[in-house]
Amino acid sequence: MKRFVRNIILIFIPAALLLAWYIIDDPFMLYWQHDHLNEYGQRKACVNDAYRGIRWMDQYDDSMHYNSFIIGSSRSSFYFVEDWKPYLADDASCFHFSQNGDNLLGSWQRIQYLYNRFKQIDNILLIVDAGYLGNMKPHSGHLYRQPWQVTGKDDFFEFNRECIIAFFSWEYQKRVWGLSHEDTQLHYYYIPEYNELYKDGAETLLDSNPDAYYALLDDGFMYQRSGEEGMADAVILEEQKHALMDIQNLFQSHHTDYRIVISPMFDQIKMNPQDVLILKEIFGADKVFDFSGVNEYTNDVSNYYEKNHYRPKLCKQLLKQIYQN
Repeated sequence: MKRFVRNIILIFIPAALLLAWYIIDDPFMLYWQHDHLNEYGQRKACVNDAYRGIRWMDQYDDSMHYNSFIIGSSRSSFYFVEDWKPYLADDASCFHFSQNGDNLLGSWQRIQYLYNRFKQIDNILLIVDAGYLGNMKPHSGHLYRQPWQVTGKDDFFEFNRECIIAFFSWEYQKRVWGLSHEDTQLHYYYIPEYNELYKDGAETLLDSNPDAYYALLDDGFMYQRSGEEGMADAVILEEQKHALMDIQNLFQSHHTDYRIVISPMFDQIKMNPQDVLILKEIFGADKVFDFSGVNEYTNDVSNYYEKNHYRPKLCKQLLKQIYQN
């Protein structure tokens, strides 16, 4: 019996210490109030974008009075508020409500959440691509799942369980301790009022020595593109149409001004014309902007951090095209 009790103690004490470390450290902002995320930028922590966004909205809305939102996956991350706001009314108060690995289902849920939370939404910038539109399945994992506030499901403990698993993973600890050999070693910081990440270290290196920056990435980024335009499969089916039409109904009923941007993906695959036509039929031809395929934006490798994300300088060009034409 004594041996059994001793074994239980030997197991319990380390487990309790590890759990206490996790709760006190609070890497995913689940327990304590946080005034900023600069310390997380320095520690390379990965917080769920949508959950972090809700925390910042809770903290800053009384002073900011948000009424305009940028929605999409992490590919929307570098459409910065400071670049978008000049095209909006003077009273626009903007916030970035993105989600890593987002899909149409996730954005639809977050848009519904926003209209349930705020009395008036004046502007929405929705960033999409073919892979995003074709996926209507809920994500799992601490980075990718929609928070329980968005889904309306009572799954806080499941969310927390996935965060604990992620925290003690070797992949996460490598990032925390600066052992990850990727561009995340470069400095970045957050603007909590906008829920935005600025990769100032990457931008500085790209401007001064792009070859050194791209050497930090996997070799797969620099593969030779044929320059010939590929075509994505049609992905907007009845399920997607239902979601898109509900989003449009929300826009119209609340008199929200909006733009739909089809991202200029590095792979230069053109969105299927059938999908583009459906988007224009639902949202209006003057509200949908297709930058996919082979064009002046995708031909320039320097417009990309890596093969999945494009830089703020390209986002600024696209905003000018969208709002000044």
